[in-house]
Amino acid sequence: MSQAEPEMQRIAEVAAAAARAVPGVIRLQPGLVGLVKQIAAQAWQRGTGKPVVDVAGVDVDLHPEGSVRIDVRVVSALNHHATDVGADVHTAITAAVEATTGEIPHVRVRIVEIDLEPHHL
Repeated sequence: MSQAEPEMQRIAEVAAAAARAVPGVIRLQPGLVGLVKQIAAQAWQRGTGKPVVDVAGVDVDLHPEGSVRIDVRVVSALNHHATDVGADVHTAITAAVEATTGEIPHVRVRIVEIDLEPHHL
């Protein structure tokens, strides 16, 4: 494990929690690599009994010059405007990561699905 990995994990945890707290966010959706990581984490958790924080749907890159890039994939509720949800997720992640690290991250939010089931969020 590189020295940057624990920091990347911590930032991913902060970003995931901030995104999930936004009204209209149904869930975070991992891409293919994230899905493989999620399956491996679940297997490790079952094998060890130790909890693993779910950061599926959040990818973090730390660049040598100190900048932080965060990509997040969001499933939005039908009864919320996706553009508003995306903007609110961007704001929430930016504020949470800046408060945690002191760095202002570059955040990219992608609404990958609109959940057609009615939710009362």
